[in-house]
Amino acid sequence: RTYVAIVFYEQCQSYEEGFNAEYGEYQNLLAQIECITTTFRKLDKQNKLVTPGSTAHQVKKENTVK
Repeated sequence: RTYVAIVFYEQCQSYEEGFNAEYGEYQNLLAQIECITTTFRKLDKQNKLVTPGSTAHQVKKENTVK
């Protein structure tokens, strides 16, 4: 119900142009999200390798917050 049914070819063209105009930005944002997700996954793996409460854990925690 959010979108009006496409009745005319011009409407279709308008929607397609809008999509194409924004698609590049979408791809850039998606790439940024994937990069951040990869970073968090690496941090999670590193975090699992240290004992909670240990000096190494505290150092990792402090470096992560920076």
